[in-house]
Amino acid sequence: MIEALGHEHDGESSGMTLHEEPERSVVEVFGEVDLAVRQNAGPLCQAVADRRLPVVIEAGRVSFVDSAGMSILVRLARDAEAGGYPVELHHAPWMLRELMTITGVDRLLPFADEPSDDDGPSSGA
Repeated sequence: MIEALGHEHDGESSGMTLHEEPERSVVEVFGEVDLAVRQNAGPLCQAVADRRLPVVIEAGRVSFVDSAGMSILVRLARDAEAGGYPVELHHAPWMLRELMTITGVDRLLPFADEPSDDDGPSSGA
C-alpha cells in the first residue's frame, strides 16, 4: 500500500492511499486534500500509472479540496488518458462535484455515480 499523507486537521487525517487490487487500482482520498497531500503524491501517482489498470478514485471521505488537491486528480486522469486505461470518480461530495463541474475537470474525470439527495447545501430559502 502506498500513501500520500497530508497534515492532520481538527484531529482528522488527510491524504490518499493506493490499494492495488488484481484488476484495478483503487485510490482512496480522504480529509483535506491540499498542498500538503500534493507534495507527497508523486510516488502514488507514478505507481498508479505504472500499473496501467482501470482506476477508481474513492472520494467519499473528502472534506475539503483546493487547487493543489485538484491537480492530483487531474494528474491521475491525464495519466489514465495517456496510458489508455479508464478512470472514474466515486462518491464525490457535493463541493468536489461543484468544483469539478465549474472548472471542467468533470469532462476529464467522470463521476461514476449520482449524488445523493441529501448532498450539498439546502436549496431552500
